[in-house]
Amino acid sequence: MTPIDRYFVKKSFSAGARTYDQYAGLQHEMNVRLIERFCPDTVQPSRILDIGIGTGSLAIKLLQRFPRAALYGCDLAYAMLQQARARLQQIHAEHTTIAADAEQLPFTSCSFELAATAFTFQWLDDWSLAVQEVHRVLTPGGVFLFSAFGAQTFHELRASYGAACAETGYDRGEALKLSTTAESVKASLAGGRFSDVHVETLEQVSFYSSVNELVRAIKGMGARNASARRNKTAGVRTVWNRMTLHYKKTFGSPSGIPATFEIIMGSARRI
Repeated sequence: MTPIDRYFVKKSFSAGARTYDQYAGLQHEMNVRLIERFCPDTVQPSRILDIGIGTGSLAIKLLQRFPRAALYGCDLAYAMLQQARARLQQIHAEHTTIAADAEQLPFTSCSFELAATAFTFQWLDDWSLAVQEVHRVLTPGGVFLFSAFGAQTFHELRASYGAACAETGYDRGEALKLSTTAESVKASLAGGRFSDVHVETLEQVSFYSSVNELVRAIKGMGARNASARRNKTAGVRTVWNRMTLHYKKTFGSPSGIPATFEIIMGSARRI
């Protein structure tokens, strides 16, 4: 598994905070799906926790479902928190946001009836610690909603980069391979003493006019290569050009340049 540079994740999402919503249409769509498919009708939370609140998209949709709930949110990237606060203030929602790590939540035990996270946990090397924290802050019977990008996300980009490295002999960096799978999610939740685990996996393919447009969109969302073994030097233009050609030749279609997003989402309940 590729180790993830968490400091670089924080830095990247801070840089992408202002442009995130411009490029994150898929995430917004999946937030609606997550709530509609996995939030039980029997849940009526008074306090909700959004872990990795980002610009507040999921939080706002949760408040639309539960308008009387108090919303708490945390995120590593302070610039993302600023965006979320501004959006929540516009709808006059009762909220508290704080910069915090998913693996060290700054909340007392048994504080929330509902906890949720959208497209955040894929930036963890392992879900175990974060899942234990979610279990700790949930009330008994509390519900955890989650979504994350899976290991097959951007497989075309990784394959093209690997082919370019093989052709040029370049070996000074590597592409990020996300580690999240449906099986690893189920294992983490089981180890974290959750029950009623439901997990769904689906793939969405988006098309772009060019590889450059795809990479611009990825960077616009703040989702840069956070591999701890990524290239950190200049002089990779030859590899980039070769990768672009390989991507277009191997995966290009009349619809444009495809990019696969594997989405893993579901719910679980604290025992």
